[in-house]
Amino acid sequence: MSEKLDQLEAEARENHVPVMQKAGMEFLKEYLREHPGIMRILEAGTAVGWSAMEMASVRENITIDTLEIDPQMAEQARKNIAEAGLSDRIFVHETDAAYYSTAKYYDLFFVDAAKSQYRRYVRHFLPFSYVGSVFIFDNLNFHGIVDNPSLSANRSTVQMAAKILAFREWLLANDMFETEFLPDTGDGVAVAVRVK
Repeated sequence: MSEKLDQLEAEARENHVPVMQKAGMEFLKEYLREHPGIMRILEAGTAVGWSAMEMASVRENITIDTLEIDPQMAEQARKNIAEAGLSDRIFVHETDAAYYSTAKYYDLFFVDAAKSQYRRYVRHFLPFSYVGSVFIFDNLNFHGIVDNPSLSANRSTVQMAAKILAFREWLLANDMFETEFLPDTGDGVAVAVRVK
């Protein structure tokens, strides 16, 4: 399994598919190991299915609903997940995460989709969470541009970085969550535990 995951990760990076940095993924897997009560995960941003498969590899009792807006990506992810024998635990939903609907409650939400929509996703996912549910967000540094906009000359990238900074500040100030921001983990990861 780990060989297949390494190969899938290498291919994704080679083809410029946006996948979590290795250090961020190691942190996420370690978090799952340390919290054995986390069994039901909702992931926003499937890409090729690599991150969902990595999370599922931690424990056999983990099930994941993963949301992907791009039909080709969703199809590729389903294929990769089936080849790994994980179709009974990872379910790919081809949908915009902001419109996903379910009667389920999740222990953990892993948000790694459209960065400008993070706040919208939190609000949308709240009804599927409970006090104690964990939200983990990736890319909150956006390659260093959030804290140093001069690193990019691209106007839309700088605007995106400003939105991520606004989200980061909103999350840290939100008393519904107890949030820890880890700027040196991967591309900047936040762990927010719902406390209200």
